[in-house]
Amino acid sequence: MSADLLNFNCEPNLTSNIKVIGVGGGGGNAVNYMYRKGITDVGFIVCNTDAQALANSPVPIAIQLGESLTQGRGAGNMPELGEQAAIENIDAVVDVLKDHTNMVFITAGMGGGTGTGAAPVIAEACRKLNILTIAVVTVPSRSEGRKRFDQAIRGVERIREHVDSLLVINNEKIREIYGNLPASQAFAKADEILATAVKGVAEIITLHGNINIDFADVHTVMSGSKVFIMGTGYAEGEDRALAATRAALESPLLDSNNINGTHDILLNITSGKDEVTIGEIGEIIEYLQIEAGSEANIIWGNGYDSALDNQICVTLIATGFNVNPSAILQEFDRQQAPVEKFELKTEMEPEELQPSFIEEEEPEPQMVEIDLTTETIHRTSAQLTEPVKNTDKHHIKSKPKEKEKIDNWFVRQFNSFFEEDSSELE
Repeated sequence: MSADLLNFNCEPNLTSNIKVIGVGGGGGNAVNYMYRKGITDVGFIVCNTDAQALANSPVPIAIQLGESLTQGRGAGNMPELGEQAAIENIDAVVDVLKDHTNMVFITAGMGGGTGTGAAPVIAEACRKLNILTIAVVTVPSRSEGRKRFDQAIRGVERIREHVDSLLVINNEKIREIYGNLPASQAFAKADEILATAVKGVAEIITLHGNINIDFADVHTVMSGSKVFIMGTGYAEGEDRALAATRAALESPLLDSNNINGTHDILLNITSGKDEVTIGEIGEIIEYLQIEAGSEANIIWGNGYDSALDNQICVTLIATGFNVNPSAILQEFDRQQAPVEKFELKTEMEPEELQPSFIEEEEPEPQMVEIDLTTETIHRTSAQLTEPVKNTDKHHIKSKPKEKEKIDNWFVRQFNSFFEEDSSELE
């Protein structure tokens, strides 16, 4: 996708009803990118514990978090510190949002200190202001380290509790697609993908066309949906409608590449000077209906963007899944599932001390009978009652007799002692 497709040369509106907040280093970089490219009728804010990062940002509204706590030096990869920093300066964030803000996007890179810890605090404050709150976050690939990945997953779960809807972008997928690019270009691609996600949702509302999707439609579909997935695709030439739709379904933004089972789809079809036809619109809707299932409700709009020239752009947002569509959140849910564990009893009979899960060949059970009245030891086999096995094949018990029995485990442990004692008695 060409980068200039994101450039509308519009003056960002800082009093807009829609605002984008970049939290931490990753979120701040993405918002810096969006600010330079421009998204129609959207205001931008950056929040960070790192004073130097804020000083280098082109975004006019910059809020330092934890000014006294971190003294501008960052959160040191500690989400707990990032959380406390956000709490310290949350009033400054609320002051920017409390008037005339209907919708907030929170972007953050999960896994570090500020983004992971502060983003959920800011999301919670937005919800308390009754603002439609959408989070777009990235999670690291496993190659970035297990600790960072685990911190990211915990951060995603925390922010999920405080937003209306959440989009998780997996850096592993970005690495798969752009792994051969130089690092600086790959990071720019990650910023572009975050910008595409925010732009795709915001401009469904802010860009007007022949058939519009308004804020009420977006609010109905995304309020309380918890998780959404989206994709954007571009195509031109013959069969461009279906090609753009397939490209949207293969987007890096679609973590699982599967919209089957969604309840609602917001669909925006945009074209340039080569205007989309009613036939192409029909092809796109029919194709998505098949992919999503007959129960999916598709709300669509049609807009114009001169930057597209002969291209067509298809943006879809799917919500209301019965099963979590995010592979990352599926993994978290699996990690949280209860696991049956083996617990060792604190008080056990000797025969119970052998764990039942150890497979071994049991010798033919041999019982030792002690006559407590004469202190004589008799080895018995045939004359004993036939041992009775319980349902666990590794445990062997004999029927109770009047005299005390010592089982096979005990004999194995102390056999030499008994033999020596027996010889003395003889």
